Amino acid sequence: MNQALKILDIFIKIQENSDVFRHKGEGLLDEISLAEVHCIDWIGMIDHPNVTKISEKMGLTRGGISRISKRLLGKGLIESYQEPDNNKEIYFQLTESGQSVYDEHKKIHNQARQEWLVFFKHYSDDEQAAILRFFTEVGALFDSESVAENAGKHM
Repeated sequence: MNQALKILDIFIKIQENSDVFRHKGEGLLDEISLAEVHCIDWIGMIDHPNVTKISEKMGLTRGGISRISKRLLGKGLIESYQEPDNNKEIYFQLTESGQSVYDEHKKIHNQARQEWLVFFKHYSDDEQAAILRFFTEVGALFDSESVAENAGKHM
């Protein structure tokens, strides 16, 4: 992955953790929290998504994912299922409405990526390397804060 794409991925992560970036499209995402949108995103990407897999991908507790998934089930955005040979494990899949949210979320991200890639063309490779180093370090702060926040909730 080139430097501009790496910078962009980190920048989007930072934006999503701030009040600046909102996943609000033309009404489709208005009634859904950012955590719910990201949970939908992982359900759409993971093979046989369950609470444990989603928890690992999102960096949240299983209890947190259980609460989010219950809200998504209640909103009709996901449905649960079990494999015939495994009655113990509960998996999730997107409903038609959930797939619409998933698609809209991807569309929003793709639009943001394209806009930022144009922006980063104004910087040389050396400048992009400095920006990448900066955002990598800032992004690590968000990871540390997120880990500390989640640990503090369970003490």
